Amino acid sequence: MDSATDQTPAKSFVFDHWLLQSDGTLMRDGQGVHVPPKELHVLRLLLRSAGTVVSKDYLLDHVWPRMDAAEESLTRCIYALRKLFKESKDYIATVYGQGYRFTGSVVELDVPSQARAVAPSLAVLPLRNLDEIAALDLQDLMIRQLTTAFGEALHVIPSGLIAASGVSDDSRSLAGRLSADYCVSGRFIGAGGLRHWSVELIRGRDQSLLHGQTLDAWDPGEALGVLTGLVAQRVPGLRPVGDRCGSYPVAVAYLNGLCSVQQHTVQSLGDALVLFRQCLKLDAGYAPPWCGLADVWLGRAMMGLGDAARAIDEAHLAVSRALALDPGNIPALTRLALLTSLRGCEQAAQVLFRQCLLSADPADVLYFHAWHHWFWRRNEQAAQVIEQCLKHDPDCVRAQILRVRIHEQLTWIGERRLA
Repeated sequence: MDSATDQTPAKSFVFDHWLLQSDGTLMRDGQGVHVPPKELHVLRLLLRSAGTVVSKDYLLDHVWPRMDAAEESLTRCIYALRKLFKESKDYIATVYGQGYRFTGSVVELDVPSQARAVAPSLAVLPLRNLDEIAALDLQDLMIRQLTTAFGEALHVIPSGLIAASGVSDDSRSLAGRLSADYCVSGRFIGAGGLRHWSVELIRGRDQSLLHGQTLDAWDPGEALGVLTGLVAQRVPGLRPVGDRCGSYPVAVAYLNGLCSVQQHTVQSLGDALVLFRQCLKLDAGYAPPWCGLADVWLGRAMMGLGDAARAIDEAHLAVSRALALDPGNIPALTRLALLTSLRGCEQAAQVLFRQCLLSADPADVLYFHAWHHWFWRRNEQAAQVIEQCLKHDPDCVRAQILRVRIHEQLTWIGERRLA
């Protein structure tokens, strides 16, 4: 175990075939590797600042505190680490006259904390002036959009819990019964050929109106983008995952791309590729479309479209861009877990999956986790996990396709045994 001198909680780091756990255990492909404490401490400090120069003075002060350590001690640690990494000696670059920089791609995993701030809660009520089925469908669409946009930063109350609170014509009274911090209420306006949503954002503790706005419902994607922006602007400290969506055209392109990915056909993946590229051309600083782009390339790899190795590389590049914008992005970490697995780093992938399985969208994580097991020919485990995925999202087309692939392989293995 390394002996960190500062009070920052130790974190785990994943890079290539390697995993440095929070307890100071260094592993390569699941096998423990002995590293002396000083070398381990230097490595942790370099990984924590991967991509940037760490000065020699900083390393000496933190690894040899209250000691008059010679620079040769640090040089010996760097030499030992480069020898340890063997074929990847260029992981640690010397910046002459300054210090050292870790050049590899590193994912930093948060340590679970009981002190994390509690996310504000929001209830989306069914819009009035619509028939019951249409109102519930639109309510579910809004809930999915806000959950996707804000992730764990906002607790969006599921529609089932809202329904269980009872029907009321008084939306403010219902918001109070739900004990939500905020509530989205409104009605559909469809008279005279017009299609609008009149929405209100209500504060839960005193049922006061924070904002009211009329949205053009002819383009649901754009209206959902406006709704996302409204919530982001009016709920203190809240912003969409990754970064705020730059404009409504970006939101529209992103949502349409998601719909195309969900269809998961050769044509729809091609359409999604165009839409996500359009989205990123408008705003390359928005993380979710990078994850969407990764899904397109992973889908192409699954279907055997084009060069699989190139598809994996393109997906990895997209995920890296998403993580650069939002290091804690769970969808990006989930896709990184699969890509880590596909590149042969099973143990590191499993650590990432364990982290991601605690997320709020289990169907997404379970799909990629099933693929991970399938890749390593653990077909029975893959079958169990994909069934769990489909329980959460029965209409997920790509999960249905993967289930067919898994069962085909199980059937083929069974026939081989009988032959």
